[in-house]
Amino acid sequence: MKRLVLFLILLFIPVIPAQADSTITLVEPMHRGADGIFIDDDLASAITPQGRLGKALFDRTSAVRSYVIDMATIEEIQDLADGYSFINESGEVVEIPEFLIADIWLNTLRSAVKGRSVSALPYGNPDKKFLEGKSPAEYEFLKQVGTSRLAAFLTLPVTSVDSLELGGESIAKNRALSDLYRRDLRILYSVAPAPELLSLRLALGQILNPALSKESGDLLYEELTEALGENSRKLRVARGNYTITAANYDLPVTIINDFSVPVNVELIARPTNSRIVVGAAPLVSVAANSQSQVEIPLRIIASGETQIELKLRSQKGKQIGEAEYIPLRLAVISPLTTWFTTGMAIILLLAAVIQSMRRVKKRKKS
Repeated sequence: MKRLVLFLILLFIPVIPAQADSTITLVEPMHRGADGIFIDDDLASAITPQGRLGKALFDRTSAVRSYVIDMATIEEIQDLADGYSFINESGEVVEIPEFLIADIWLNTLRSAVKGRSVSALPYGNPDKKFLEGKSPAEYEFLKQVGTSRLAAFLTLPVTSVDSLELGGESIAKNRALSDLYRRDLRILYSVAPAPELLSLRLALGQILNPALSKESGDLLYEELTEALGENSRKLRVARGNYTITAANYDLPVTIINDFSVPVNVELIARPTNSRIVVGAAPLVSVAANSQSQVEIPLRIIASGETQIELKLRSQKGKQIGEAEYIPLRLAVISPLTTWFTTGMAIILLLAAVIQSMRRVKKRKKS
């Protein structure tokens, strides 16, 4: 039944001759947030027969010789096909259970590119000048991903091209947060190259698309930063309260890894005052979706209340997430205090013995 509906819709799509020797470009700025919800319904409108991306495919002839495609746009259209959610102008989330036009558009694309030259844009079509200046390796990574994913989707050979200059500046270009986001993401990804972090890494290419409007960029960037913060908390030190009564104590610390991949991290412990001396902790390996315990040697100098600062670092010495402060209650009697107390007890005992002997002598004399 679904195939019949697709056929009927395609039957009524007009075919208008395109210009000879033309190149069709299929790229859209980002519409889908980090939570998977579309911030508008513009992409769905763009792929209809009357929309820009719809006309690009449906209004064509055999004269079209080449295609330039952004795989980020294709993946967002794929997400429309089996149902999606978007935020309307009133700020309400609208549910669309199924969107047949998306399937039609994707199938038409697969058919149209056969026998044509196909080029893949860097994933998201990021601002080339800006990103290459900040991180050439990241730009090359987005080029590789855009090419490999498009080739897999079309099952055809695909060449790689540089980003298109769309006559604008990426919203994140003048934001200090873009540097902070990329730095924190790079550190976390180097420790846990999980699929959930790969999507955030690829979103950097989309957020740096020069065609992205300021309003959309602000909203999408805020969502990405929040999603990165949530992911950084997947790797953390468990909270706890400890009462220590021994002069030397191995403090058990639990490291939790909620990522879908194993991680290797370094645990750094630092005392917040001079009541304790902290020894070194070994490198910690934590399996995926698991936790591991490591012991930190402590030497207690004086009793009282204190804290120990715990940080997780990558093997390259970069801090991961925020520091955790563990409260410690130290109830240890120092050797000096022990000797003093014992000495006083002996003195009191001797005094009591002498006093008793004097009483005995007085009784004998009387």
